[in-house]
Amino acid sequence: MRRMTTLLFVLLACAIPAAAQEVVRPVSQIPLLSMTDGAHDDIESLLQVYFQAHFNTQAEYAFGRQNLRVGRFDLNGDGKAELVLMVDAPGWHANQGDPFVVAQWVNKRWVGIGWGWGDEDTIFATTEIQAGWRSIDTGTQVLRWTGKEYAFSDKE
Repeated sequence: MRRMTTLLFVLLACAIPAAAQEVVRPVSQIPLLSMTDGAHDDIESLLQVYFQAHFNTQAEYAFGRQNLRVGRFDLNGDGKAELVLMVDAPGWHANQGDPFVVAQWVNKRWVGIGWGWGDEDTIFATTEIQAGWRSIDTGTQVLRWTGKEYAFSDKE
């Protein structure tokens, strides 16, 4: 009986750290590609909100369409893909990657619902779902839905 009790305590001690450890697994990569030719007034409108001082200007860290990476993925399962828009331009890269905005289509326009840092090859939708929205793993951060928007936390 004493051996069984000891074995039970050992198994429980091993299980506690495993249960406490959060594991976010990828479901699908969100491919971020160069913008296609043609008019993209909807995306350029979003750029004017978040990057007005830099998009198509002569400012110090200015960038143009050639520096954008765009991807779509249905993050909340409603059948409509959300937008991921990344700036891949000189001066914009940080230790965590390049900046990107996550946006949702609302009232005939893109509305930002979060932002983070990553690389164009490391943005993944994950198995983790919070309040109906998939978390996003960027390789250096995890973006989780708060009920209103995505908030990021750095990965260790």
